[in-house]
Amino acid sequence: MNLAWLFIYFFGVSISLFLFLLLLTKKQKNVADKILASWLFFAFFDLILIGLYGSGEIQKIPKLIGWELPFPYLHGPFLYLYIVFISGQQKYTWHYLFHFIPAIIIAIVLVFLLPVAIVTTKGYHHVAPEFDLVFLIMESGLMISGAIYIILSTILLYRHNRNIKAQFSNTSKITLNWMQYLVFGMGVIWAIVITVQIPPVLFIGITLFIFFIGYFGIRQVGIFSNALSTHEVLLPKEIELTINPLYSAVVDKEKKSDKIKYEKTRLEDTERNRIYAELTQLMEDQKCYQNPDLTLGDLAILLTIPPGSLSQVINSIEGKNFYDYVNSFRVETFKRIVLIPENRKYNLVSLAFECGFSSKTSFYRNFKKITNMSPSDYLRQNNINVKI
Repeated sequence: MNLAWLFIYFFGVSISLFLFLLLLTKKQKNVADKILASWLFFAFFDLILIGLYGSGEIQKIPKLIGWELPFPYLHGPFLYLYIVFISGQQKYTWHYLFHFIPAIIIAIVLVFLLPVAIVTTKGYHHVAPEFDLVFLIMESGLMISGAIYIILSTILLYRHNRNIKAQFSNTSKITLNWMQYLVFGMGVIWAIVITVQIPPVLFIGITLFIFFIGYFGIRQVGIFSNALSTHEVLLPKEIELTINPLYSAVVDKEKKSDKIKYEKTRLEDTERNRIYAELTQLMEDQKCYQNPDLTLGDLAILLTIPPGSLSQVINSIEGKNFYDYVNSFRVETFKRIVLIPENRKYNLVSLAFECGFSSKTSFYRNFKKITNMSPSDYLRQNNINVKI
């Protein structure tokens, strides 16, 4: 084992162990933290085995040959379940354990298979040729597992982004964009496994992947937790309900269930128009959009209606989700106040903050999305001089 490989090996193993211990000692761990800690725990052993293969040291411990196979079957399920719980899409059911069945089956098969499959030829330990097909099947299953969980994880992230835009006016800290990069990273690792099959390259890929999942996972703020905000927010499954137990609405017991969907509880046009009129008046009078952390629940409380009903109104009349609805108010406010001469002593970002935007990036992104031009182009087109 050369010096460079030795350094990479110890760095990879050490970082996975360090991140695991860091999560283990984290106070107020949620379920997502526990899933991530478990993932890092198994990744630690996976990296050790890959390192032993890459360095050739595995030949000194023949009893470990073949035991690298179950661990990759765990990465997909752990990634999927981590996204499920961190994005609030969980159902708290024991059915999640089914995701680990393939890894368990592989481990059980190896218990009986390896004692007879591993042979020694001229001092070199390897799998006997007659068992090549069995191992090929297990490796092929690994590729299928990886592809399936990448697809499932991508779907979860899409649903998460759709949900937070239905409830939050500022999504900068809760978009889980970093998870999208990690899902892509896992796809790259699977591609390396399929095409390159060089242990050092695979080891480096997994090491970087584990480092980023651990680093961002520890930094990730709560999304649907009290730690994020004191405002009223709902889990994805709850946003679909037009009845919320926090409100004193009277519900027919025959219609009451855990999954009352929009389709089953559509608002009447008269009621919908009434709510919309009150919402518009509220936004104009109290300028709620100036609160950068405004949520759907905040407005629902002020209007004393269920959040689901408010979401219906915004979607059906405005044709927008909550995120776009609130940010359209902010953009229009900016366009209005930037015309006032005395405001031109402030720079562009200061005016954006005054309108409720939480960052320059958010302002530029939403302004261009709503007006089809950048703030700079808008100012230039209207001959407005404001410090950029």
